[in-house]
Amino acid sequence: MSAAGVGLYSIGVRGLDVPELLEWAGAQNVPFVHLRGGPRGFDLARQSPQVLAHWRRCGEVCVPVTGVTADLDLADLFAPPVPERARARTELDLLAAAGAAIGARWVRLLGRTVPRGPLLAAMLTGELPQVRLPLLVELHHPGWLAPAALDALETLLERRPQIRALADTAQLAAALFSAGSTGEAGLERVLDLSRVLHLSDDGSGRDAPGRALVAQRARDRIGSGQDFEVAVEWTGQPRTTQACLDRYREADRWWAQRSKPPPPRP
Repeated sequence: MSAAGVGLYSIGVRGLDVPELLEWAGAQNVPFVHLRGGPRGFDLARQSPQVLAHWRRCGEVCVPVTGVTADLDLADLFAPPVPERARARTELDLLAAAGAAIGARWVRLLGRTVPRGPLLAAMLTGELPQVRLPLLVELHHPGWLAPAALDALETLLERRPQIRALADTAQLAAALFSAGSTGEAGLERVLDLSRVLHLSDDGSGRDAPGRALVAQRARDRIGSGQDFEVAVEWTGQPRTTQACLDRYREADRWWAQRSKPPPPRP
């Protein structure tokens, strides 16, 4: 699960349909795109096979879509109310099939809930629906870096190898400050499980407290051979092509600079 260079998450641009987005990204030499795939984005699950085939051809000509993001939470797949759980699983199945149809290699789920009690038991013992693509969980709750939460996450992922994590610099920076003295050790445990990194910028910059640390720890792992797919996530304003491109270029240069080995000591 790797791609050369730094890609772009489509959440940073508004007003373009998928073919326009991919044509624009390709013209800017963006190497790959992560596509916002749920109902709040391009709603892949409700596109026709003909549309999906067209989008795949656009990706082959312009720039590939390597992953798609869902609006679903991991907990939705195990929620106790049967109708809600069934709807979430159907949505995931459709989205994963659509993502595979356009050439994507993974689907991102949200992780807004730290599993405890009956929910954790359901996640560990219940059946996970088999879908077309691997799943990446983006840890949105600041409590994920607590040792007990990470124990649960590691157990869950050990039992379900089709799930791994997506590391977002903004989300993990917030979790670092909530976790206190155990935060950095928890961050390392999350990065062990991560396959994708989002360099997140909401307008406060990539060097906002904690974010540069998360990025550097991931970069150190890449230097040691761990495989990460890295993309820029611009969530500030405005979400125009020019604003997004400016932020993307800044982040790309910033990442390249951080990737250089330090100068030799005199």
